[in-house]
Amino acid sequence: MVFWKLGRKETRIWTVLFLIGFMGGIMAVCLFPGPLMENTGFLDASFLTKLRFLEINRNGLFLFSLRSRLTAAAVLLLLSAAGADRAGTSCFLLFGGLSAGTVMTVLSARYGAGGLLLFAGCILPHQPVLVPGYLLLMDWCAQKPGKKKLLLPLAVVITGCFLESYVNPIVLKVVLRLFFG
Repeated sequence: MVFWKLGRKETRIWTVLFLIGFMGGIMAVCLFPGPLMENTGFLDASFLTKLRFLEINRNGLFLFSLRSRLTAAAVLLLLSAAGADRAGTSCFLLFGGLSAGTVMTVLSARYGAGGLLLFAGCILPHQPVLVPGYLLLMDWCAQKPGKKKLLLPLAVVITGCFLESYVNPIVLKVVLRLFFG
């Protein structure tokens, strides 16, 4: 039994929107490096050193992550209820791509190939769970077939929040230890 099946059209449109945002993030850093690269502290060595020795309150991080991720989900749901599901989905995908492109470019510019390892440490293992959760949620918002099965995407997003709060700090510490020796 298939709960969701994205059509080719939606898949292409959503991929293009994310990639436009991603390329926009790369272009923003390359065209205007000052705000993100010059004496800002954004992902610089000092910031990463502090992060390496930081003791994280995982319960507090879980609540913060849950609030942030469920707020984004609520905004998508409200926009869908208001008939603006396409606008909400488009903005969500563009912003997600812009964020990913910006962070990956800054890390790559500062640390070369090691920046890609740092980027992986920042997004694993929670993003491979959150992304499908939000895709399911966006599909649910777009289809509106009697508004059923909403619990599945929300459960996937909550699982991603758990991984972000309790597993990612461990992964990130290991990557930072490898990076800084």
